[in-house]
Amino acid sequence: MYKLNDFNIAGQELEDRLHLRSAPIAFKLIEEAEIPEGCLRPSEKGTHHALCQSFAAVRRSRSSFALFKEDHWCLWPLISFRNVDLDEHDVAYLGSMQFIKDPKQSLEFYNKNFPMIDLNKKKAGIAIAPLAACTFEPDVIVIYCIPAQLRQLLMAAKFNDALVPNAALHTVNSCGAAVLPIINGETDYNVAIPDPGEFERSLAWDDEMIFSVSAKKLESLMDAIRDITEMGFGYKQLAYDMNLEYPRAEFYNKMFEKWGLPTGEEWKIGER
Repeated sequence: MYKLNDFNIAGQELEDRLHLRSAPIAFKLIEEAEIPEGCLRPSEKGTHHALCQSFAAVRRSRSSFALFKEDHWCLWPLISFRNVDLDEHDVAYLGSMQFIKDPKQSLEFYNKNFPMIDLNKKKAGIAIAPLAACTFEPDVIVIYCIPAQLRQLLMAAKFNDALVPNAALHTVNSCGAAVLPIINGETDYNVAIPDPGEFERSLAWDDEMIFSVSAKKLESLMDAIRDITEMGFGYKQLAYDMNLEYPRAEFYNKMFEKWGLPTGEEWKIGER
C-alpha cells in the first residue's frame, strides 16, 4: 500500500493525467489528539463550515482542515459520522426531511438508506487536505470530476478489478454518501453526485460528479490509469473522430469474420 509520499505523488499525477479542475481530496477519520500538521479548525478562526464547503476549500484553495463537532454548520455530517446523539423523536423528525413527499416513506427511507458510519469505525473528527500536499495517510480519496473524467476513473477501476464501481446517488447528504460506503468497508470505489446544498452553498458545478476510492486501492487505480494511457485511451488522448470504418481491435475483426461480416484495418495498441 502507498506511503505518504506516494499519496502526494499520486495526487499531482491524477490532476495532470485527468486534467482535473480541482485537487483530489485526502480524507481521514481522526481523534482530537491526532490532528495532522497543517490542518486548521474553522471554529478556532471564529467560523463554521458545512463539510461540502470544507471540501470546496480543500480542492479549490488547497486548504487543509480538521473538523470536529464544534466546526460544523450542516447537521447531516454530524449525524452521518455519529458526532451527535439522536433520540427517537429526533429520528422521526429528521427522517421526514429527506425530500420525499410522504413523511412515512421519508422516514422509512431514512432508516434504511441514510448514510451512517458503522459504530466500530466512528471517530471524533475528520482531517481533509489536498492529496498532493496532505501530511497524513488518508482513508479515502475524493475526486470531483466531470463525466468524461469519471469515465476514465471507472475504466481504471474496471481494468484491474473487473468490476463496475458502486454508486450512492443521494440527493441529501452527498458528503456522507461519497465516503461512507468506503469507510464502512462496503466497497473500494464509489460514485456520488453533489446534492442541492452542495450546489448552492459550495458552488459545485452543474457537470461535477464525485468519485471516491479507498486508500488501499489507489495504487491499483493509478497503475490502471497509466496502463490505459499507454494503450492510447488516456483522458487527454481521446478525441472526437467520426471516421467511418475506423480501425478496430483484432478481436472485432475475428468475430466479424466468424459472423460473415466485413473486416477492416486492425488497430494496434498505442497507435491511437
